[in-house]
Amino acid sequence: MIPMNKKKPSEVVHIQNVCFIGEQKGVPEDVLKKALINFFVRDKSVLKAFLAIVAEEGKPSITLCLRTQFGPDKGMVEKIGTVFASVFNSQEHLDIIFLNDQQEKDLVKVCQPFFKHE
Repeated sequence: MIPMNKKKPSEVVHIQNVCFIGEQKGVPEDVLKKALINFFVRDKSVLKAFLAIVAEEGKPSITLCLRTQFGPDKGMVEKIGTVFASVFNSQEHLDIIFLNDQQEKDLVKVCQPFFKHE
């Protein structure tokens, strides 16, 4: 999981157990999803993207869950940070998970992707 905040540089945090709770919905989230879709269409390495509520150690957070061609990518995280900052206050943060096979299988049970590479 990679927590991202505009004021602080991103950091990689390795977590053992995450629980996917559901999809994060709302008007601001729809604005973020549209901005991210525009980025993902141009980037081409993102295969699927989900905006989910994820609990790690019992604490829920809004998390961008990505399935990519090449796995974790710090450069992509920084670019997503720019998109996120254009939509939300700099005090907000967004966690990012680069999904493995099992995580994706667990996630699709409770959340549908807002982006799929065609």
